[in-house]
Amino acid sequence: MTTKTKDICSACGNSGVNHRLLFISNSVDETLGKFGNVFSSFLYTERLRGLSVFIERRLFDLFRLAGALRFNINIEKVGSGRSKLVWEEAQKRGIEMEQLVFFGKYLEHYRAKIKGRVYYFQSLPIPPWLPQKGYEWVGDKYILAKKLRLAGIPTPSTKIISSISNARSAFEILNKPLIIKPKSGSRGRHTTTNIRNKEELENAFSLARQISPVMVLQEHLFGSVYRATVVNNKLVGFFRADPPQIEGDGIKNISALIFDKNCKRNEKLNEVCIDDNLINFIKRQEYNLESILPLGVIIDLSAKTGRFYGGYTKEMLPEVHPKMHDIFKKASEVVSAPVLGFDLIILDPTQDPDTQVWGIIECNSLPFIDLHYFALEGTPINVSKHVWDLWDI
Repeated sequence: MTTKTKDICSACGNSGVNHRLLFISNSVDETLGKFGNVFSSFLYTERLRGLSVFIERRLFDLFRLAGALRFNINIEKVGSGRSKLVWEEAQKRGIEMEQLVFFGKYLEHYRAKIKGRVYYFQSLPIPPWLPQKGYEWVGDKYILAKKLRLAGIPTPSTKIISSISNARSAFEILNKPLIIKPKSGSRGRHTTTNIRNKEELENAFSLARQISPVMVLQEHLFGSVYRATVVNNKLVGFFRADPPQIEGDGIKNISALIFDKNCKRNEKLNEVCIDDNLINFIKRQEYNLESILPLGVIIDLSAKTGRFYGGYTKEMLPEVHPKMHDIFKKASEVVSAPVLGFDLIILDPTQDPDTQVWGIIECNSLPFIDLHYFALEGTPINVSKHVWDLWDI
C-alpha cells in the first residue's frame, strides 16, 4: 500500500511549497496588489514594458559578467515537459535556445535568438510586444469570475472571504456543496471540495488559511475537469483530467480496491497514495478505508486530477462542441493575453454547453501545454507550435 510520509503536505499534492513563505508572499501580493491596481491603468504602457525588458537584460548581463549566471545547451536539463516541447520546436525551426543557470541551479528561464535578437522568457516564449495586461490579474480567481460573468461566460457563483465569519455568511447564501480555495495560486493547493456542512467549512477554511490570507468560496460544479488552452484567441487544446476513481464490487473495502487499482494501473499513471487528503476526501462522502463499496458504485478518491494522481486523461479538441471555440475566444479577449490555460468543469463538452450547468473555475497565465501532448488517450497536440507561431504575427 502506498502512503505518504508525514513531512509531505498532502494538501499541496506533488508540488509542495513552504507554507509560511507562500502565506507571506500572498499577503504581500494582496496588500500591495490593491495599491498597485489603482495606478496600473495609468502606468501600463508599451514604453514602460520596454524599459522593464531593458533592465532585465542588463541585470542578466551583470550576473553573467560576475560569474553567477551561465547558459546551458543540454535540453535534458529542462525544468518541465512544457519547456522541453518548446525547446524541441525551437530546434525544428532553427532557433537557438539556451537555459539560464544561476549559481549552479537550472532555472525555468531561457533565452532564444529570434530574427537576430536575443529574448529572455520563462518557459513559454511570448513576444513582448503582444498585449499582456491580463497577466497582472488573471491569477485572482475572484476577479476572473467577476469579469467572465459580466461578459456572459459561465462561472460558478463566487464569494471572497478573509475570515471564518465571512465564510459562514457566504455558506448560508450559496448552493451546496461548496469549494474553498486560495484566491490566487494553482495546482489545487490547499483546496477543499464537496463541502456540505459548517464543520467541513471550518476545516477547509483552516487548511486554505495556511497559505493564503484571502480565499474564495465557490459553488461546486459537477463533471470532469478540463483545460482549454488558448493561443492568440484560438482554442488549440482541450484536455480532460479525472481524479482517481474506484468501483465497488460489494466484497472488498476501499483500501483493498485502491491496492488493486495500483497493481493494475497503466504504466504512465502514478500510484494512488493513501494520505490525509484522501482520507478526509472520502470521509466527506461518508466513507472510510474500511468501507465496502456496493457493487457498481464509483467514487472519486481525490479532488486532484490527472495521471500524477492516478487519474484518467484525454485530449478532446476534435470532439468538443463548436460553441466551445467561440466561448474561449471570447474568454481570451476578456483576459487580453496571448497564451492562457482556462480550467473548467462540465459534464459533457461534446454536447451543447448552453444545455448544461458548467463554468470556468480559474485561468493559468503559464499553462502546462505538455498536458495536451502526453494525455493517456486522444490525438496528441503540440501546442508549442502555436506559441512559436506568435512570433510571425
